[in-house]
Amino acid sequence: MIVTSDQKPVTRKIFILVSVLWFLVSGGCSNADERLSSESVKPSNDTTIQRSNDLVYLKVERAAASSFDETTDWAPKPDPMAIADGDLETRWSSGYRDGEWIYLDFGRQKTMSRLVVKWEQAYAADFEILTSDDARTWKKLILLKDQTGGTSRIDFARVLARYVKLIGLKRASPEWGISVWELEPFGPKADNPGEVPFEEAFKSIKEKAGTAKKREDLINLIGNRTMPSPGPIHEAEFQRGVNYTSWSADELGAEMSDLSLIYLSRLGVGHIALIPTWYQDGAASEKIYADPKKTSSGKSLTHAINMAHALGLKVMLKPHVDISDEEARSNIIPSGKWFTSYGRFIAHYARFAAKHNVELLCVGTELSNTTILRWKEQWFDIIGRIKKVYKGPLTYAANWDEYETVSFWDGVDYIGMDAYFPLTNKNNPPKEDLVAAWEKRADILETWLKTNNLKKGVIFTEVGYDTVEGSNKQPWRILPTLAKYVESQEEQKDCLDSMLTVLSKRAWFKGLYWWNYFPRPDLGPLGYTLRGKLGEKTLADWYKKLK
Repeated sequence: MIVTSDQKPVTRKIFILVSVLWFLVSGGCSNADERLSSESVKPSNDTTIQRSNDLVYLKVERAAASSFDETTDWAPKPDPMAIADGDLETRWSSGYRDGEWIYLDFGRQKTMSRLVVKWEQAYAADFEILTSDDARTWKKLILLKDQTGGTSRIDFARVLARYVKLIGLKRASPEWGISVWELEPFGPKADNPGEVPFEEAFKSIKEKAGTAKKREDLINLIGNRTMPSPGPIHEAEFQRGVNYTSWSADELGAEMSDLSLIYLSRLGVGHIALIPTWYQDGAASEKIYADPKKTSSGKSLTHAINMAHALGLKVMLKPHVDISDEEARSNIIPSGKWFTSYGRFIAHYARFAAKHNVELLCVGTELSNTTILRWKEQWFDIIGRIKKVYKGPLTYAANWDEYETVSFWDGVDYIGMDAYFPLTNKNNPPKEDLVAAWEKRADILETWLKTNNLKKGVIFTEVGYDTVEGSNKQPWRILPTLAKYVESQEEQKDCLDSMLTVLSKRAWFKGLYWWNYFPRPDLGPLGYTLRGKLGEKTLADWYKKLK
């Protein structure tokens, strides 16, 4: 047996908002009913890795799994065939316990000699591979321990079987289950008449080849250099943006992130907000620090900026500070020492923005307690130091209920707002009610600008609605449970359309950054992301008009 792995593990972003429910899928076999034969297939002692052109992909007819992850909004669709569809954007994720399994059914006996496991970040450190002809009595094929995730290619002596099963014996982390993008079985061409190579088995792979080739061309274009900016943000320019969110050190440097940026560029997005997040231990803590697992690394952030620039996208660097116990950052209690720590933090990203030709720098986000008149001098001191190293425009992202008390609007170039304004008190309100609510809000903002003689453009550094009924009532809400909410792509779409119907006519409105899109397309089915939803076409249509 020969086992190879091509990737080190990365830390998974965890947003666990609900208790995990466990169930067995129809057609599977329970642990109680399952009989495991003591007979095992011996692994091959051949040290020569089989040549891929001698092997064909073994077509899978069906699959079954012991359980599915049901974590709110982060779990993939409960489809066991997700691991046999040739698509690295779909996956199976188990319940949160050891011993969960998934198996493939070829529909008839086939000869197998290689298995490729493409793990998501939630991999199994110890796992077992078994085969069967009836899905009841199983023969042990391979037991692997102390694995590191990534992609595992397992070569073994030829075995004839109808079913192949993967059992996760020990999870990499007790905080999640196990998750697999693809489980790919291969066998000798001569022993499997009628089977074809992997690329021929999945037409969708060919359809995505254009994106893969585009990425390859961009990687070659970037090479080892720092990509130049596609140009500054002009005063009359409408910023057609999205917030591109990751809480993993390496994710922005991954292939999937590159493909997602290509996807966004084709959607008509012209501006990307990248959000490296640092942390402090409590609201009153005076120390801000990078988390080695959750803060985007300099390498991955550099890669994402270069990729965005190579695609012609302009970048807003929008560093965040979060409280590690998940209390809202608006509750941060400032002090002189806190401002010293914050100054070092934001100066680091000012230098980073200058070095990598970033077009717009956000000097802070939703730090409501720190932006009042009492701390005005500290903010102007920080902004002055930023301007010595970064020569591009600046903004600050005020929370929707904070913008009136920010004391340093004179020090930045754009008034930024995280615009989670409540609109109505109805679920799925009529479109005209949403338009009326935005007209009222736009009038309030316009009056405030005139009263304070603020002759600056306004950008919505964040605006978004999750994909559930009533999202317009409290757009800042993070769903605590799925049980109380009903999916509504229509309401999400209508909120977006109503906002741009109104604000596109206001001269002071200079753009928005939708909250949010992820590097991974499988996240956020009920969250704020528009990917694959009704509102995405609305966003694309508006961004085409507002170019």
